[in-house]
Amino acid sequence: MKKIIHITNDLQRLGGVQRLLVDLMTLQKNDFEFEVILTRGENEYQDELREIGVKVYHKRDLGLWGVVKRLNKADLVHAHLFPSMYIALLSSSIKIVTEHNPNYRRRGLLLVRVLESVLFRRFARVVCISEGVENSFNKTLRWNEGRSLVLNNGVNLNRFSMSSKVIKTPPGVLKIGMVGRLVSAKDVVTLIKMISSLGLGFELHLAGDGELREVLEVKAVELNVQDQVFFHGQLNDIPKFLSGLDVYVQSSNWEGFGLAVVEAMASGLPCIATNVAGLNEIVCPEYLFEVGDVSHLCTLVYQLKNDVNTYNRQAELSVTRATEFSIETAATNHSRLYENLLSQSSVQ
Repeated sequence: MKKIIHITNDLQRLGGVQRLLVDLMTLQKNDFEFEVILTRGENEYQDELREIGVKVYHKRDLGLWGVVKRLNKADLVHAHLFPSMYIALLSSSIKIVTEHNPNYRRRGLLLVRVLESVLFRRFARVVCISEGVENSFNKTLRWNEGRSLVLNNGVNLNRFSMSSKVIKTPPGVLKIGMVGRLVSAKDVVTLIKMISSLGLGFELHLAGDGELREVLEVKAVELNVQDQVFFHGQLNDIPKFLSGLDVYVQSSNWEGFGLAVVEAMASGLPCIATNVAGLNEIVCPEYLFEVGDVSHLCTLVYQLKNDVNTYNRQAELSVTRATEFSIETAATNHSRLYENLLSQSSVQ
């Protein structure tokens, strides 16, 4: 059985990349032998990975050259995120990398762009999780070699209800929510302003933690909506959190794909999102708003609260849309890529 090693920064539960890797390996465990090497943080999936026989190693224990030695024993190395992808380049094994983000700040530096445009040619393939990510990657690094490809992320739909939420009368209080880190990229300030503009009869529920939590809590107090904004912190049971919402809003300044939105759709929730690459490939056009446009966002929320037929129709469409992004499809596509690269290597 061929050995695949994923090298990434951490396996924290709130991260979309991390959840994706665990779900993929769970479905692929009978086809490949897997290992994971973490270069920075912790493994919060010990039980799940132990159950499927995946060993996890830490760079702090192995040292840099210990990591490279393990990577060299792999038939294929799959790298994710900076700086793990740079360490993967030290390996002599077949290497691929997944681009999870259309907006890496480090590439704002000309030197980094030039360096990566050269270094990334050492990867046999560059996997992009959406068309938006691929377009950004090729434009930024000026690639036109056709070595990148799009493999959409997938969600384990079995973890969610896959049943559209139905309302018969407009709810007295509409519970709006978002899942994600409390960082500037998610633009949670726009959601807090939204609650202030909407007034009474609306609540905002946030699952996640991050460096801006205190700032956002202060903002809620400044706008006098502290009793309508709820910070739940990092949660392990996201399906339960989503089941308690009425509407999901993703207010991000940018996204690679929008895994959290697909999970909300799989929970049967009408979804609203910013009109940015990745998200606009998932959410229907009439429920997209421009980044920071609180007025338009409020209009969309009012429509869902006050029009029962519109709400129920959007909830039904969400479930249908979620089926297009199953983890089974993602696993099949990744396995096919691995097998093609490994078979090409054996011929050479």
